[in-house]
Amino acid sequence: MERQFWIDRDVALHAAEEWLGQLGDGEHGATSRRLRVLIAAVRIHRTDPSPSAIDVQQILGWAEQHGEVALQSRCHDVLGSVFEMVGDRALALEHAVAANDLLAESEIPLMRAAARKCLADALGSAGSLDEARRRYDDALKLVIDDPETNIRYIILNNLAYTEHLAHNNVEALATVERLVGLSELSDRQIGMSARDTIARVYMAAGRLPEAETMLIPALDAAFSDAHPDSSAAALVALTQLYRTQGRLDQAQVVIDRCRDLAQRNGLIRWTTEAAREQAEVYAAQENYRAAFEAYRTYHEQSVALGASENEAKGRILEAMFQTAESRRESERYRELAERDPLTGLHNRRFVDEHLGGALLQLREGGPSLAIAMIDLDHFKRVNDTLSHGVGDEVLRTLGRLLAEAVEPVAGGIAARLGGEEFLLILPETDAARAYKLSEDLCRTIATYDWPPITHGLPVTASIGVALAPADGEQNSDLLRTADLRLYVAKRNGRNRVVHSAAISSFIGDESAAVPEAVPLGSLVAASV
Repeated sequence: MERQFWIDRDVALHAAEEWLGQLGDGEHGATSRRLRVLIAAVRIHRTDPSPSAIDVQQILGWAEQHGEVALQSRCHDVLGSVFEMVGDRALALEHAVAANDLLAESEIPLMRAAARKCLADALGSAGSLDEARRRYDDALKLVIDDPETNIRYIILNNLAYTEHLAHNNVEALATVERLVGLSELSDRQIGMSARDTIARVYMAAGRLPEAETMLIPALDAAFSDAHPDSSAAALVALTQLYRTQGRLDQAQVVIDRCRDLAQRNGLIRWTTEAAREQAEVYAAQENYRAAFEAYRTYHEQSVALGASENEAKGRILEAMFQTAESRRESERYRELAERDPLTGLHNRRFVDEHLGGALLQLREGGPSLAIAMIDLDHFKRVNDTLSHGVGDEVLRTLGRLLAEAVEPVAGGIAARLGGEEFLLILPETDAARAYKLSEDLCRTIATYDWPPITHGLPVTASIGVALAPADGEQNSDLLRTADLRLYVAKRNGRNRVVHSAAISSFIGDESAAVPEAVPLGSLVAASV
């Protein structure tokens, strides 16, 4: 479907909307969002781009959060086009660079060419012509053997127009000749946008008859009504051509046609350009009063157009900024909701979500993991003997020790479950590493310099360790196993780690014999 975008955008738009409708409500991951980005890519050039731009920006946030790199690249590509439209060259270039950086080399050549074209457009607008030419050339090489799509014509058209705006007439002419030659070779009709570019380059080169031939189809109502914006641009170019040749009556006919087309389709820019050309024609006819009135109309419309375009740009930028700010605020509040305010560690809510996701990946073939449940020994004595303020300082200090303990583990998480109970989540951690980390932590807590805080009252912890998938593949199973081993550590004297134990004897019978726990410093798993 993304390929169809470069063949027939109307077909691509209809197919994407139909597929999205079939998916219906609910969460459909990257698939539905790629469809929405495709729809936005078509609509931003046809209607007010603000809603589509905001939607794509929100999708980009989701893609970044979920590691959907291909979707991120698509979003950056569309946003680059949006910022190119609103005249923010810096942001257009930033998004275009990101679109290319995130694109995998394994991506199909067409999509890689599209990203290169986006970057070349942004570089050309920024004045980096050599870099733009190189990216356009890269893009062409990627689709040189792809006659079905129209991307080759768009690349050549954009390159020619970039050279034309830079007054590089020789380079622009060479590029349009390539475009015309490719069209003839493929027996493909040249679109009106490309005709406008080719004609303007021919006019600059003094090849006026060829320029006129390119522009005449814009006078065909059936053709121009189907492509009003590019046709209006071509009619303005045709008016300029006739006027410079002194064919003023023909120029007037074209102006009238352009004005009618622009007014019917709400093309304020081309209505304004038609007013300017009208003033030029009146002046050439030496009808200076009419020329003055027409120029005054042009000036008023030009000022209004500039204000309207600036307002539209402002709306888009403001809306996108507010959306980004709203997303950042949402993420900030989510972060606060998943953090323990006293220790700064993650809380039980975060553990439930994150551990569940990690175990789901494990069940789908992902890496194993370990958890360690930690509980301070005799913590009530600290609160009762000293104060709750001292107890809070002990918990904050322990939070720092736990955060430091998980730093060597990629993706490691330290969380406070409540009260004096904590949990470590240790991804891709085998039994030996989990055992050593837990025992090192137990020793670190026991030997920490607590006297300045607790005035000599000792602080130690008991730890129960569980491994997935060996001890369970569900949240409840894994947490229950770690909790029971923590209970064993408490019953066996505290200040120790229990790695494994036969826990069945503890279910419903607390009077059962207590398994042997691992004393501090041992690396041997406990057994009954």
